[in-house]
Amino acid sequence: MKLNYRYTIAYAVITFFVLSIGFAIVYAALSRSVTQATIGKLEHLNAVVADQLRSGRDYAGDSSRVNVRIVALASRNHSLTQKVQVRDEWDAALQSKAAIVRLTTYPFIEGRAFAITSKAAVVEPNDIYLTGLVLVFAWTFVFLLALVVILSEVISWRILKPFNDTLRGIQLFQLSQKDNMAFPASNTAEFNELNQFLVRMTARAQSDYQALQEFSENASHELQTPIASIKAQIELLMDSELSEKQFLRLTAMHDELERLAKINHSLTLLAKLEHYESRPHVLTNLSELVPATEAAFADLAEMKGISTEQYIEPGVQVPLDASLAQLLLNNLLSNAIRHNVAGGKIRLRLSADELLLQNTGHAPSAPVEELFGRFKKGNAALDSIGIGLAIVKRIGELYGHRLSYTYEAGWHTIRVAFAAGLE
Repeated sequence: MKLNYRYTIAYAVITFFVLSIGFAIVYAALSRSVTQATIGKLEHLNAVVADQLRSGRDYAGDSSRVNVRIVALASRNHSLTQKVQVRDEWDAALQSKAAIVRLTTYPFIEGRAFAITSKAAVVEPNDIYLTGLVLVFAWTFVFLLALVVILSEVISWRILKPFNDTLRGIQLFQLSQKDNMAFPASNTAEFNELNQFLVRMTARAQSDYQALQEFSENASHELQTPIASIKAQIELLMDSELSEKQFLRLTAMHDELERLAKINHSLTLLAKLEHYESRPHVLTNLSELVPATEAAFADLAEMKGISTEQYIEPGVQVPLDASLAQLLLNNLLSNAIRHNVAGGKIRLRLSADELLLQNTGHAPSAPVEELFGRFKKGNAALDSIGIGLAIVKRIGELYGHRLSYTYEAGWHTIRVAFAAGLE
């Protein structure tokens, strides 16, 4: 979820709660004001009736006396104050229960005390105004929400433009590029600090990458030369007259040098893959590459009496560099042959979603979840350096392909789920 959408939602939630509280306050204030307004009208009515009594005229049939009761009091207490009562009663005019306000005042007229009691029905807000209030607040919320959404898009586009430019720059950044990253200046101090930090960090990463790349290339080159020289001298010694014991020792030395050369090559390759810049837009046709790679290993499989079954869907293209795809298939097939048994089988199944490779073989001596690590071998007795699956895993990670390994009922199964099929 984008940043502006997150704070738009936060504003919407805050607005909803503020309006809800405001609605409750307004409703309570309206209820109180309606009652107070009714009391005010009754006070005016009682004052009018008191003036009528002072005039001495007969207003018994006047419309102002309909809801008024007048009682002459024997008491001469001038400290009597007006009384207000609000309670639900049956109202004949409304033919329903209603809140009735009764107001009693005690005027003194010509030395006599009177109790003037008037009453009126209060129109509660929930009877008439509640629906209107709800609609007003609902439309206000909708208007504010629409305003927040529109303004957040406009304002965030302007305020967050430097941040989006920085984000695009990071996405396009490549460790192998020669130029340092550069960001446009911003009016926001935090964005400028972020850009300065990113420039320092990427420059350091480029420097480390170049140093590591040079080290890997130099180490590989410097090791290959003495290894090749020692192998050549051992081969010359092996061609000379030697005792059986000496020949066996030289053979063991030659094999160890051969193993050292493989380790050097594999570790150098892994170091390059760790800093390889993948190109997700590059597609490789595995429907053509898988059968071609299997044919290249056919002689090696035939020497071990291994039969191969293929189920290849046509036109399967996946995000993967062609050279890396070839390297991945080479490692998978060489492992399937090396870890197979004499007269065993290999099954290759390719679909738009995955590549499935199965081979017969003995149960691995290490836990299957560890076999993708470096120098992890499923069978310690075999001539293997245990880096092949680590290379395969790294290639898959570069393009988001998911690898899994299982062993069941005498079958080793490696599944490569393509990134397009995981979405």
